Amino acid sequence: MLAFSFAAWIFCAVAWVALISPDPGHHNAGDLAPALEPFPTPLAATRPVDSATNRDDDRVVAAIDASRSDSTRRQYHYGWSAWTKWAAANGHAAFPAAPEAVAAYLAARAEQGASAATLNAARAAIGAVHRDAGEPDPTAHEVVRRALKGLRRKAAGRGPGQAKAITADDFAAILATACSPRKTGRGVESGGAAEARGLVDRAIAALLFQGGLRRSEAAALTWRDVELASDGTGVRVRIGRSKTDQEGTATDVRYLKEGAARAVLELRPASPDTDGPVLGGLNGASIARRFAAAARAAGVAGRVTGHSGRVGLASELTRRGASATETMLAGGWKTARMVTHYSAGATAERGAVAKYL
Repeated sequence: MLAFSFAAWIFCAVAWVALISPDPGHHNAGDLAPALEPFPTPLAATRPVDSATNRDDDRVVAAIDASRSDSTRRQYHYGWSAWTKWAAANGHAAFPAAPEAVAAYLAARAEQGASAATLNAARAAIGAVHRDAGEPDPTAHEVVRRALKGLRRKAAGRGPGQAKAITADDFAAILATACSPRKTGRGVESGGAAEARGLVDRAIAALLFQGGLRRSEAAALTWRDVELASDGTGVRVRIGRSKTDQEGTATDVRYLKEGAARAVLELRPASPDTDGPVLGGLNGASIARRFAAAARAAGVAGRVTGHSGRVGLASELTRRGASATETMLAGGWKTARMVTHYSAGATAERGAVAKYL
């Protein structure tokens, strides 16, 4: 009973968009991860409440929903919401969507300065809703494919906009200044408040830089995933699920040493709840904001984002002579492509010109 009416879908989609609209009062600064509604699917359209088929469809909905990480689901939620608002404002049907309308939407986003990555995310959200509904994917149409190819080429001309690579010196500065009182809207932090915040910021910096964790991986980390290394001073961090391993089937263990290891262990309670979050329930966006704020407070120049630590790990290891394989293992990269991209500057600095001229 997977069939559904177009009217039922529109009703569900409108209700769903209202549900996921962010509540500006939620936790004020939005530090804690909000509850995430299941991704919209036509299987949730109106059906007989007590039917066996209804229960079967609910199982399918749950299975589809579980196939995506929280960060992917959240990205699709916002991507679909942005698309439906644009479609309504410009006289297009959001679902099922015409390929020409999707191409026009992507072009409009590009004119607003959207990067190639943002355009790809927008396309993915629209395609996911249609595929989950059993409808043809308009983003797979040749019109969309060719338009997106052209938009990517234009975006490439503006540069990739890669986040600043944090260096080992930057990391040391963040550790040294994280617990210093900062100015707030109500004055200056007290010493106790600064230390409490700073200890968390130090752990964030350690995980993102030396551990090479993505912000979503850091948010999902629990004390079950953290253990002392065999040398007695370092820390091993196990990544359960990641962007490239949603089922958590691969063995991905990172190593932290010296100051980075101490920064994480300083947060560990005497008798930690093994299922308790290492960073206290902070979501990925809050982790990125706090990392950038800690870098600014430490005097780090440049555009620091939640990805700057991971980019910096690849660049710093390459600069110090690590091989691509060693760097891939340190940061959990599956291929050398992104390592090469992130460390292009460091590689050039160690290249033929540096050696022979």
